[in-house]
Amino acid sequence: MFAIAKRRMRSPTSDWMTPAAAITAVALWGLAFPLIQEGLKDFSPILLGFVRFAIASALMLVVIAFRYKLTEIVSTVKREWKPLLILGVLYVAIPNVAQNMGLQNGTSSIASVIQSSGPVMTLVFAVLLLKERMNGFKGLGTAIALSGTVLLVFSGDISLRNESFVSSLLILTSAVSYGLAWVSAKRMLERNPPMLIIGLSLALGTLILGLALPFDQDPKSIITASSVLNLMVLGVFCAGLSSVLYLSSLERREVSQMAFFIYLMPVFASVFAWAILGQGVATWTVVCGIIIVAGIVVANKSGKIR
Repeated sequence: MFAIAKRRMRSPTSDWMTPAAAITAVALWGLAFPLIQEGLKDFSPILLGFVRFAIASALMLVVIAFRYKLTEIVSTVKREWKPLLILGVLYVAIPNVAQNMGLQNGTSSIASVIQSSGPVMTLVFAVLLLKERMNGFKGLGTAIALSGTVLLVFSGDISLRNESFVSSLLILTSAVSYGLAWVSAKRMLERNPPMLIIGLSLALGTLILGLALPFDQDPKSIITASSVLNLMVLGVFCAGLSSVLYLSSLERREVSQMAFFIYLMPVFASVFAWAILGQGVATWTVVCGIIIVAGIVVANKSGKIR
C-alpha cells in the first residue's frame, strides 16, 4: 500500500482527481473484507486468494504492457527477479492466505482495523531492518499505534482454541507481512516505477499462491452466478483497479499526503459489512481503531511515511 513516489508537476485536474483516485482505492479495499467473507462460503481460502489475484494480475499486466516498453519490462524482471519474488511472497501470498483464513471466523470491522496498523508495521521494520532513525514523534506514535493493535488482538479469551483470537492473530500476521513487504521493496521502488514493480510482484505472488493450492485445507469451490460475480468484483475492482488507482495517486503526490485516506479503510469496511452481511461494530473495536490511527498520525507528525 505504501511506496516511494517522485514529485510530479500538478495540474488543476489532478488537484481533485488524485485524492479521488486514492479514496476510491481505499473504499474498494474496504469493500473487499465483507466480499471475502461472502466468497469463503463458496471457496476455500487459498483458492479464493489465487483466483482473485489471478484476475487482478491479468488486469495489472495489461496496464503495464500499455505503459512500459517490453524491453523495459524484461530488463526489470532480469535485474530485480529476487526482490520481486520476495515482494510477491510478502505482498500477495502470505498476507492474503492469512487474511482469508482469519476472515473465516472474524469480522470485517476487526480485520480492517488490525490491517490499518500496516503503516506503523512498515515504520517498525524500517527501523529494525534498514536502520532508519526513530525520532521522538515516531517512537511515541509507534508505541500508541501498537498498543491499540495489541489491545484489540489480545482482548477476550487468549487461547488457540478461541476462534476469534486465532482470527485476529492471522489478520495481524497479514498486517506484519504487508509491513515487511514495503520495507523489503524500498530500494527497488526507489530505482523503478512503482506501477511496474507492483504489477510484476502481483503476478509472481499469484504464481506462488497457485503452488500453495495443494495445501488448501478442505478444498471447496461452488460455482454459481453469484459466486463468480463476487470473484470478479474482488479481482477486477478490489485488487486490480484499486492498485492501479492508488499507485497512480502516488505518482502525483507524496505518500504522506495520500496516507490519510488509508485511515478511512475501517470506516468503509464497517459500512459495507453492515450493508452486505448485517455485521455491527463493537465499541471496543472503534476505540482501538482510534488509538491506532492516532498513533500513526503522531508517528508521521514530523516526517513522511516511507
